[in-house]
Amino acid sequence: MTSSERVFGVGLLGHGTVGSAFASLLPQHAARIERVTGLRPELSGVLTRSRGSFEEILAGSDLIVELIGGIEPARGYLLRALAAGRHVVTANKQLLSQYGEELWDAARANGVQLRFEGAVAGVVPVIRVLQEALAGATIDRVHGIVNGTTNFVLTEMARTGMTFAEALRQAQSLGYAEADPSEDVDGRDAAAKMAILARLAFDTPVHLDQVRYEGIEQIQA
Repeated sequence: MTSSERVFGVGLLGHGTVGSAFASLLPQHAARIERVTGLRPELSGVLTRSRGSFEEILAGSDLIVELIGGIEPARGYLLRALAAGRHVVTANKQLLSQYGEELWDAARANGVQLRFEGAVAGVVPVIRVLQEALAGATIDRVHGIVNGTTNFVLTEMARTGMTFAEALRQAQSLGYAEADPSEDVDGRDAAAKMAILARLAFDTPVHLDQVRYEGIEQIQA
């Protein structure tokens, strides 16, 4: 195998905060990835709202990393990538919680991998645990705090006696919460993550619409 044959093209969809960080980190870890896998990852193209061609990126990539967020055009891009025999990595919990079955079916049909560890619990490998370590186990229930903003707010309210509004402002000032934290505090973010976890834990399709959720805005210390 020649050096050029060892290159593994990585196409990046989205170049916001997370996408730009990924593009910066990939070359820093390329040598280690090559030592472990025998393949050297190289960024083959970046698609943003204003630049890049999806068709050109797809043609030059072995793996597509989706960091656009939302449903469309992310869903359409990923279905096309899977149909073309490209592996896919995404952390798009809203997409997976609503169209996960469609994407998983497409990945299986085309013999490629769909990876989404970052969609739930960040760096905690809960997806891999459910898919691999507990594959032969019977799981009765899944529970936990799966939203970082909620975790911080509830912890600070319990620890210091802060009000909800005070704890949320602190979370925003520290960068833990978005400027618009509505999806975090009203339960939508956690609901999407639990739909994904339930699908894996109980091996049955679970759509976001089937998950009942309630926010934390009314909780008092």
